[in-house]
Amino acid sequence: MSSLRPEEDRTSGSPELLVDVVSLLLKSQGITTIFGIPGGLIHPFFDRIEQDEDFSLIVARHEGGAAFMADGFARAAGTMAVAAATSGPGATNLLTGVAAAHVDGVPMLVITGQAPSHTLGKGAAQETAREDIDIVGMFAPVTKYSAMVSSPGQFALHFRRAITLALSGRPGPVHLNVPVDFWQQPAGAALPRPLPIEPAHPVDLAAVQRAAAMLDRAERPVLLAGAGASSFGARQLLEDIAALLGAPTATTPRGKGIFPEDHPLSLGVCGLAGSAAAQRELLDQSPDVLFIIGASMNETTTFNWHPGLGRNRHIIQLDIDPARIGRSYPADIALVGDAEATLAELIKYLNGNAKTSRRSTPPPSRHAPQLQEPAPGRSVTEPGRINPVSWRDELNDALPSNSIVFSDIGGHMLFNIQHLRIRGDQRFIINMGFGSMGHGTVAPIGAAVGCPDRPVIAIVGDACFTMNGMDLLTAREHDISAVWIVENNQSHGISYHGSRMVNGGRAMQCIINDKELGISAIARGMGIPAWEIRSPGELTDALHQAISVHGPAVIEVHVDPEVSPPLAERAKTVAGFRNN
Repeated sequence: MSSLRPEEDRTSGSPELLVDVVSLLLKSQGITTIFGIPGGLIHPFFDRIEQDEDFSLIVARHEGGAAFMADGFARAAGTMAVAAATSGPGATNLLTGVAAAHVDGVPMLVITGQAPSHTLGKGAAQETAREDIDIVGMFAPVTKYSAMVSSPGQFALHFRRAITLALSGRPGPVHLNVPVDFWQQPAGAALPRPLPIEPAHPVDLAAVQRAAAMLDRAERPVLLAGAGASSFGARQLLEDIAALLGAPTATTPRGKGIFPEDHPLSLGVCGLAGSAAAQRELLDQSPDVLFIIGASMNETTTFNWHPGLGRNRHIIQLDIDPARIGRSYPADIALVGDAEATLAELIKYLNGNAKTSRRSTPPPSRHAPQLQEPAPGRSVTEPGRINPVSWRDELNDALPSNSIVFSDIGGHMLFNIQHLRIRGDQRFIINMGFGSMGHGTVAPIGAAVGCPDRPVIAIVGDACFTMNGMDLLTAREHDISAVWIVENNQSHGISYHGSRMVNGGRAMQCIINDKELGISAIARGMGIPAWEIRSPGELTDALHQAISVHGPAVIEVHVDPEVSPPLAERAKTVAGFRNN
């Protein structure tokens, strides 16, 4: 097999089949992990990938799971993967996972199959062309680029454009749809150079200088960091700037942990299920300068766009997407660009400012703010069931220092946001933007593939597990090591407690299990080792044993369903009680 070097044009020699060219193009960009499910209208692609030892092919149990895995891979490893599926329902099953990636700015290459080119428009089986079910149009709103490849020789052009868009500016998924007959046709002798993408993020030095001067003059600066500052370099710079300014620092729910939550300047999470300290600091004590870094200021961060977040203060907002700056609160200074590059320039100016350089510690009254109020909930729980807060307190001490922690969506998510402590090199990942149940159950498989040397821990609810848990068979089949802690309250807890709050104490009954669900029994039925936790103090040993398993492991924690998660503000919003 010939090779295509990134710096070379292929201008001579015999034409190669498209399926071989695609393999070379993927390798040229370092994309060697494929998640998906084979099918007739994309068979040549999967057949070629399976035969190439340079690729890691992970076959999921559902195409939606394949997209979640590619998403988890990118979030954890920082590099792209492919989610691939056949035409028709295979492609539409990908959509939710792709949408979750799109909303949170996660890069992913999606490749879908298509009926043969000469049959398009005639009603071929599983045809999804524009004349029938337009799969390219379906993907357009949830990708940065969606196109049907018009001929084998055009694939490389579409590929280059797609990869450039996926990795430039705010990242995101891209989609290429390929008729099945193209794969075994010559792709032509000349290909564009698939150069490594190094997106340029020019820093507006004049704006950075104005921001540094404003921060230097500030008496009570506060930082609010979102997932846009989640790169390793940005996290380090964020800590440096907080220390220079003596500035208490909060994060968004999705940005949880990018500023260590054991840091003396940490306020914890601002917004949904966040800390009382963050709410007091940002709403009650009124900082004179609020520096927003990589946060879109959406509903879950802003207490339903509370006007107090923008009142009586100057705002500096840094975001790679100019459309997000000032969207919710007017910004006095807009910093458009990559968080890491911009913070690096900002810290140069801050180090040179006389006032900033004199700040060695924050004012005593602002040092080491309390992260949380005492945990809510019943002091006595049902026999054989644990308070959801107490087992998280135990988990905080038991988590390895380099863990990657996923949360799924639901009542357990709210407990995770408020009561987990993410410290040091630990990571916290949640698809907060789209909020798809099942993501936190399946995406950890992709993360474990991308980061095999780090413990991957997924904290999910029983409803999430029953929605997407069959993809744990994928982890078992490929010996992918990760631990799922499944909080079992025999219900959709967030809907149960939320309905009770908005219905005057009357809870919906349709989301409570009439027949008891045994998560550990399901796991063992899949051949996965499982532990059950019914009493305080049992989790630590179970977690240590589960982490040592070569492959997936499940820990079922039976919790008291009557302990309500911290969702009061969200419940008010949904019910329409607040209209700020």
